[in-house]
Formats: sequence, C-alpha cells, structure tokens
Amino acid sequence: MNKKKWLNKIRKILRDPRARIVGIAVMVLYYIVYLISIDHLFFQQGSFEVFVVESPLTRMFALRAPFVWEPVAAVTLWEVRIFIAPMNLLLGGILAILVGVNIMVAVFGYRFRKMCRIDTRYGLLGILPSFLTGFACCAPTFLIALAPALGSFAVYFISLQPFLIPASIVLLVGAFSWSVKQLPIG
Repeated sequence: MNKKKWLNKIRKILRDPRARIVGIAVMVLYYIVYLISIDHLFFQQGSFEVFVVESPLTRMFALRAPFVWEPVAAVTLWEVRIFIAPMNLLLGGILAILVGVNIMVAVFGYRFRKMCRIDTRYGLLGILPSFLTGFACCAPTFLIALAPALGSFAVYFISLQPFLIPASIVLLVGAFSWSVKQLPIG
C-alpha cells in the first residue's frame, strides 16, 4: 500500500468523531492507569505543593527498575500527587497513544465489519500487548502473589521483564499497521 493511501486512511480515522472520542478517552484512562501502576500517581490528603530534587538533570535518567526512571519532582494538587519523571511520562504517553490509536482503528473499522467481512475482534487484540506494560513494572510483586501457582514459570517471567515494554511497543505498532491496512477505505 502506498504512503498517500495509508495517510488518507489515518486522516479519515482521526476525523471520525466516535472513534476520536473513544480513542482519546482510552488514551487518558490508560495513561492514568500506567502512572498509577508505576507508583507515580496516587491520591492522598494534601494541598498544593511542589518539590524538586537536587540536580534533576542528572537524576532524570536514573533507573529504578527496567523502564521505570527516578522522579525528579513531585507535585501535589489537592488530593492528587504525581511524581514527575520525564522519561516515564514520555514512555507512558507513547504507550497511551499507541493503545488509543489501536482503539480508534477498531471503533472506526466496526462500521465496515459486515460490508467487507472484517473481523473486528482482531483489531481489539491490538491493545492486548499494552497489558504487558502493567506487569512489566510490577512483575516481582505480581509474581510473588502468583508464585505458588506458577511454580518455576515465575522465575522465567521475571527474567523476561526487561523485554515486555519493547515487545508491547512493537506489537502495538504492528497491530495498528495491520488494522489500518485491512480497512476498505481509500
């Protein structure tokens, strides 16, 4: 498929109000859940407060775990506290956008499902890789609870932890590309 035709399909998807609303809602929800899952967003009693660590530029790239960077600032606004780690915010944004555009394609393609015999379930499968990201930051905790049931598989899963987020990104991009290619619009 040529580049112009592919971009035309993406423009049509982004212009569809229903797909855009659902996709943006999923993006925002995913981003919030992602930040909560890495313990960078939580709810507590408080008022307005801002805290910045010493030498934030040097600490910005310090890893706490695979694909989880140290926060360089904290902002409390009423009941919400967010730790600012630029790399986590960027990674969470990329993942949220990829999940959202996969949902947009699935919602947009839903109207063509009977006319062109498109199975929309496969479009929705595009978001499944994003669930790997939630486990990637919490794999040890997640596996401690399930270790008796998983047995030796738990150790194997922990060793895969550093590869789950890159795999999720590759799978989300692949699912998006495949889903857009399947749409019968020009």
